[in-house]
Amino acid sequence: MNDPEYTALLLIIDRSGSMARIRDDMVGGLTTMLAGQTAAPGRMTVDIVTFDDRIERQCSMADPASVTISLEPRGMTALFDAIGTSVTEFGATLEALPEHARPGIVQVVVVTDGYENSSRRFGAERIRAIVRHQTAECGWDFVFLGANQDAVLTGADLGFDAASSMTFKADSLRVGAMHSSLGRYMGDVRQGAKRGFTRLERAASSGTR
Repeated sequence: MNDPEYTALLLIIDRSGSMARIRDDMVGGLTTMLAGQTAAPGRMTVDIVTFDDRIERQCSMADPASVTISLEPRGMTALFDAIGTSVTEFGATLEALPEHARPGIVQVVVVTDGYENSSRRFGAERIRAIVRHQTAECGWDFVFLGANQDAVLTGADLGFDAASSMTFKADSLRVGAMHSSLGRYMGDVRQGAKRGFTRLERAASSGTR
């Protein structure tokens, strides 16, 4: 039986060149979000993967209290390769744990400010199959957060639930609102009371009414 008090979090964060204007807001928001999750009841580990047209794992199965997030914007946006590679490797890591030590809750959060433009290994159809399989067969929870696009439509094309996908505007105020909403969402999932992003949260994050 898996450990119901243990949450394993995988953060997949865009660091392509267009992220430069919101880099500090993104790092600050993610750091604050992790601090809030660390203070919540239950145990959590975090894997952080950043990507442009290259993919880099910053930490694996780490204590979120000890993590320092680093983003150095550059390059293009290999979104499909980042999701496919990260989720596949994350699944293998969790599968290697003894059953009693595996997390009862697995959350995967993807944050990007642009469209896919440089993947070579994975396409949208394959990502959709991976996400749907991990959701339906393994009970993983997936979140897609996107700027400069309709994130609900992009997320749906990749297998993400519409209720767990949200558009944000790439400015300081809206990035802060997005992270606040993400923290609330994640806390609800960890407490067994999942509630998708609300209309008010979507408006605050996107700057629309």
